[in-house]
Amino acid sequence: MQPMSAATVLGDFNNSRFEHQGITTTFFMENGDYRVRTAGADGELQDFTLLHTFGVYPLQQYLAQMPDGKVQAFSVAWDSRTPDEGGQRWFHVYGDEPIDHTDVLHWTRQSQNWDTMCADCHSTGLVSQYDISTDTFATQFAEVNVACEACHGPASLHVAWARNGPKDDMADAAGNGLTKAFHDRKDVSWIPDAATGNSTRSTPRLTATEITTCSSCHSRREKNVNGPATDAEFLNEHAPALIDPGLYYADGQQRDEVYVYGAFLQSKMHAAGVTCSDCHNPHSLELRAPGAQVCLQCHAAETFKTEEHTLHRPDSAGADCVECHMPPTNYMQIDARHDHSIRVPRPWLSETFGTPDTCQNCHAEKTSAWATQLLTESGKGPDDTQPHWSETFARALNASDIPSPESLQQIAMSSETPDIIRATTFSNGLYSMHPEALAMLEEQLQSPNSLLRWGAVRGLNYADPATQARLTPPLLSDPVKAIRLEALPIMLNLGTDTLSNTEQKALQPVIEEYIAAATVNAERAESQVNLGNMYRQLQRLGQAESAYKNGLKVNPDFVPAYVNLADLYRLQQREQEARALLQQGIERQPSQAMLYQMLGLSLVRDSQTAAALPYFKNAADLSPGEVRYAMTFALALEAVQKPQEAIVYLESVRGNYADQSDINTTISTILNRARAPAANE
Repeated sequence: MQPMSAATVLGDFNNSRFEHQGITTTFFMENGDYRVRTAGADGELQDFTLLHTFGVYPLQQYLAQMPDGKVQAFSVAWDSRTPDEGGQRWFHVYGDEPIDHTDVLHWTRQSQNWDTMCADCHSTGLVSQYDISTDTFATQFAEVNVACEACHGPASLHVAWARNGPKDDMADAAGNGLTKAFHDRKDVSWIPDAATGNSTRSTPRLTATEITTCSSCHSRREKNVNGPATDAEFLNEHAPALIDPGLYYADGQQRDEVYVYGAFLQSKMHAAGVTCSDCHNPHSLELRAPGAQVCLQCHAAETFKTEEHTLHRPDSAGADCVECHMPPTNYMQIDARHDHSIRVPRPWLSETFGTPDTCQNCHAEKTSAWATQLLTESGKGPDDTQPHWSETFARALNASDIPSPESLQQIAMSSETPDIIRATTFSNGLYSMHPEALAMLEEQLQSPNSLLRWGAVRGLNYADPATQARLTPPLLSDPVKAIRLEALPIMLNLGTDTLSNTEQKALQPVIEEYIAAATVNAERAESQVNLGNMYRQLQRLGQAESAYKNGLKVNPDFVPAYVNLADLYRLQQREQEARALLQQGIERQPSQAMLYQMLGLSLVRDSQTAAALPYFKNAADLSPGEVRYAMTFALALEAVQKPQEAIVYLESVRGNYADQSDINTTISTILNRARAPAANE
């Protein structure tokens, strides 16, 4: 991030034009300012001043000043690659995806706001300051871009050391005055093993300071403290994304923009003690060695740079370690980022689960079955007797398979399974399918590994109330903040009447922590809704209403804010206000089935079932896979004396559902009730 100037701007501002989705965007200079004419928040062409460049290669974005003072990342960027690479042009970071001013991804919306989405990782010493009463930011930073203190912390003592030499009060800062020094690789060497061609660390890695520091930005995560990250325990300041569907493929390969951390924690490199700077020079931003040579620092070329290992000619692209083990994915259209899970190709998983097959990156005309056969013939195929954890994990996550306790135990207890995969398996409710597997979940709540404990407490959301009541109270005193924050809603949902005096005392500080964590992201509707839910559970209904309304203020399109506020009105018997709110939500988000469903239910509670019918029908039509919407519409038809229409409707939608038992039961119930008067006569 740099101020706009002739020295920093790479894009063409000589009245250049870019056409996209019917909008002509013009880049030009005016009185020394860099300007852009494009569609604004209302869809009409307006002129905006650009303040800062964002990035250098392979693309450069620009930050625009909005009339309300907010700073937004403009989504038409400059391709700074060479012409031979296809660069030196304007392009849209979302490609041909249709995005207009009403879309959440439009450059004027919150998802492109610098304070919310960019600043924390692209500036140094950043402290966010958001005023929800005025919906304005006054964010401060020490340096506009990423500088030394972003990783090493405040440097005044380091400057004093450089000027005057070490002092006694610098003893805890590596003797050079740095607040945060990195010793994860100090005095460490990698010892080659001639038999395997691999290397091992001379001493085990006992700290993760470097990985934690890098992960503050190089991870998909939510931050729960304001200001620069300082804690060596990552989960005291962040809630990272786990290996969840949508973000990752079923076998753990990167899918969405996940920023390395979750992938790297899956790797054998991480398990072996590799740190970020074993491969990357954090100061030059270059690799320790060019391309695949960085791999050969620890993996002997005579073993791994051979046709026997790669199944390719040594001089071919297929013999490149990176192409096979770290395949890239393009984000923002042209920014290739490598998968840091550093896994071996398993095309047989691609056949079953549709995961990416790295072999097809080069052999596009071949099938995954072809690659599987080739690997099998060379002795590198699947091992049915000892399946890799990624195979078991993929099957466990597959919605059509119910994992067995044995497979869950293989994931949970095998030393070969990465901790982040184990944490994910605990967190997503797979253990709730098997009561006998709950013992494993409970065991992880006692684990010294904070990531496993955090995954397990998230899994408690799927447990029965008795199990929750037994296991949750001690978690309110866990030494790690993310675990305490995850335990609080579970505890409040159960009720706090049964807590001991000690547990009651532990509760209030966690409530304050929860409020403070939500305030860090106060400009996000999600945080406001979470606050509202907590206040509602505490029976602070006025504060809950204010929080939900704040959620709608910062994002009038956020459906959960409408849903939760309308439900609060229902609880308070304020049905007319609930209906007016839901109608407002439908006008903003006409494709959201839940809003129609809730509006229909509100009308039913007010004895207006006939008026509710079109809303129930809309909900069912908008979510044809949601059986409860279809059943609600049918039962409403029956309630207005139209049982035959209800049955005809249910018969017409029966094919939408793999499990038709609920539909069949509802049809039988309506038929029986329709026959009941005649039988009585």
